[in-house]
Amino acid sequence: MNTGSRNNMSSEEASRLALKVAIRHRSQMPEHMHKYWRFRESLFSRFNEGILMDEESWYSVTPEALAYRIAVECKCKVAMDAFCGSGGNIIQFAMTCDHVIGLDIDPVKLEMAKHNAAIYGVKDKITFLCGDYQEFARDADPKARAEGHIVPDEKWEGWHKKKIDVIFMSPPWGGVDYMTPSKIGSEAVPHPKYYNAYPLSALRPCGGFTLFDISMKISNKVVMFLPRNTDLDQISQVVSRDKSTKYTAHVEEMWMGTKLKALCVYFAKEQPNIEGSGESEE
Repeated sequence: MNTGSRNNMSSEEASRLALKVAIRHRSQMPEHMHKYWRFRESLFSRFNEGILMDEESWYSVTPEALAYRIAVECKCKVAMDAFCGSGGNIIQFAMTCDHVIGLDIDPVKLEMAKHNAAIYGVKDKITFLCGDYQEFARDADPKARAEGHIVPDEKWEGWHKKKIDVIFMSPPWGGVDYMTPSKIGSEAVPHPKYYNAYPLSALRPCGGFTLFDISMKISNKVVMFLPRNTDLDQISQVVSRDKSTKYTAHVEEMWMGTKLKALCVYFAKEQPNIEGSGESEE
């Protein structure tokens, strides 16, 4: 069953399906996934207490230690995870932030996230929203709302009108073939010298540049969890395209022991100095 066919599911139906598709024992795994089993407690330290993950989650969840590291860096009042999946990041954000919004287009993964957050005792600090992030960003854009774009409060429980301090996203990378971008259907063809560099255009659902643009309309801080082979030149291009606004980008390598797992990029919009230049007058 694909995500599209799940959109009209009730919460009860999604919850039942979450239990059905969750892989909780090695014997339930396809053979090609057996290698992931040994990492179960690095993904969720409380895995043995009943954590739910479907097949995709097993290779896409941020390891808990890295998720906590990111959450510490993003400590704030309200954080949002735009593609929360089965909840690896939102659980850790709930440890450091006052409140967290967990958004996902798949109601089954959202039920898994709720279940997993309850195991960690942080479910009450999270608002779970089922929907498409691009649609949320459009509805939350202050300029669009000022121009008459009307959205009923119940659609996003009013969060489209509230301040979000940081938007985190680990958008789909294109499956397990992300290390060989030529296999994931990206329109961008990298230079042969950098053939295995991951292009931002390969990020689902709309490419990294678009994700950055729509996110910066509703928050001043955006954090992207990206493949370790992401094209660094493109990350630089993300913040240098708009000459009218200054952005910063801090790239952090995310290591687990001796293995580089991913890159985490902290983007921020520089705020104007409303107190002047800071230089003393003679």
